[in-house]
Amino acid sequence: MRGYDDITSFLGTWGPFQLTVFLALAISILPNGFVGVYIVFVGDTPPHECLIPEEYNISEIWREAAIPMITQDGSLKRSSCTRYRVDTLRNYSMLGYIPNVDVNMTDIELESCLNGWSYSKEIYQSTIVTE
Repeated sequence: MRGYDDITSFLGTWGPFQLTVFLALAISILPNGFVGVYIVFVGDTPPHECLIPEEYNISEIWREAAIPMITQDGSLKRSSCTRYRVDTLRNYSMLGYIPNVDVNMTDIELESCLNGWSYSKEIYQSTIVTE
């Protein structure tokens, strides 16, 4: 059986052409690393909560109270997946009631984010998730 050197002897010795091809391939690998790191920034999910559209005509105090508070990782924060029923909030807002004073917020039914989400622009202006 022939050895590796015998089989590849027709290729010739290492010369300027092989060096050029090697460097071209080595340099072409560098941008791939940037693409790998790029997804870390554009693929992140910023803090978000349910969107309460302006057309619902809810007062600002009810708009702030529309998102329930949840405990996550030991701290109290606004829910990112649920909101109080907007129809109910609109009725209370039109009657001039004050949340947690005239109305017990825990008695209002929860619903999912039917109108999408509003994303925080504190860290990122735009990501894949927000688009």
